[in-house]
Amino acid sequence: MKQTKTYLHNPGYLKIDLMLKGIRVDKEVLKKANMDKCRNLFDVACGIDVILPHNTWVTVPYIEDFTKDSPYELMERDGRFFITHGDESVQVSVVPTPEFYTLKTTTGIQLSRIGLVHGGYVAITPATQCDFFNKAIECRYCAGNLDIYSNKGRVYSVEDVLETVEAAYKEGKAEIVYISIGFSDTPDGGIEFLKPYIQAIKKHFNTLVAVEALPPKENRWVDETYAVGADSVLYNLEIFNPKLFDEICPGRATLIGRERYLDALRYATTIFPNGTVASHLIVGLEPIESTMSGIDYFTNIGVVPILPIYRPSLGAKLSQYKMPATKDIAPLYGHLYRAVTANKINTTWVRDISIVTTPLEGRFFVGDEARMKTWMQNFYKSRLGLKAAWSLATLRRKLKVKVGESSAHRDK
Repeated sequence: MKQTKTYLHNPGYLKIDLMLKGIRVDKEVLKKANMDKCRNLFDVACGIDVILPHNTWVTVPYIEDFTKDSPYELMERDGRFFITHGDESVQVSVVPTPEFYTLKTTTGIQLSRIGLVHGGYVAITPATQCDFFNKAIECRYCAGNLDIYSNKGRVYSVEDVLETVEAAYKEGKAEIVYISIGFSDTPDGGIEFLKPYIQAIKKHFNTLVAVEALPPKENRWVDETYAVGADSVLYNLEIFNPKLFDEICPGRATLIGRERYLDALRYATTIFPNGTVASHLIVGLEPIESTMSGIDYFTNIGVVPILPIYRPSLGAKLSQYKMPATKDIAPLYGHLYRAVTANKINTTWVRDISIVTTPLEGRFFVGDEARMKTWMQNFYKSRLGLKAAWSLATLRRKLKVKVGESSAHRDK
């Protein structure tokens, strides 16, 4: 990276530094950015969605106490927005809080409780409960969902979810729908529960659907996940180091097992298209060398590593870990970019995510090596590209499922 006084002029470094340090912003600037109402929304983890240069999305904390010490400030000049650091600045775009957040379903549920936007996708969790908490073996970094205690794990109906997706879709906020489920002690890993939601979304909207779940006990449920309409699947291992995985993720280790994660991910790459099988590795909860080993392992089997940064959560059982420094973890993202490139993994699916640095954004840590990849990303963001991606995904599924069914009949 070119040496400057700040990270302002490299969007990759800047994105990470903003996520770690947050930003200062006064009330007048919030109002001009149409962000002031975010504070009034119930159950929304507020952050300022900013588009940095090179179309790099980031959700920046600004309400939390630690942001008061941030070296970054959001400024407004003549209708344009800038992030400043000392006497340097860079122009950015500020994304207003989605209008649909203030709406309610016909049953009276505020849509922001059902779906949240993170860049180019809307995330929905139909069942607000993870059984790990009921068994007291939850992941130690997770504070859980307050609805577990107040609503005893409320389940939103298919109609509630469809109304949320429709509202987000009308605003152009649902290029991809991420639908997730916590731990469910069933052989299918929760896909039977998610099935009607996935099918309803695919029936009513020309959008791509990513499923975030825990690995099923048998691989046939991976096939079923693809067959019912999922375009992408995430089985998040979170911690690659075996010993730390057992310590930090006791439920996953006891009831699923690290090897089952790896086997399910490996199998999923034979069912889903290139670049659509992913797994999180949390940065900051294990040595950098271990995360790099995880990156190498995943990319070698065709899995896309996604690297969220650990941020201590109020109520979580991990207190000895602190947020890492940008300069210490930056090499991970350059390593990630080189690994996905060397293994010819498609990076156009995991993109425009505001709360993690994507593999394609890793190019900012290795120099200007990715003009064609950038062009492909921009193509898939266009209306034509999105239509093409949806059409190709639909065609591939029909062919794949038909072949699979024919093979099953032959095996009988």
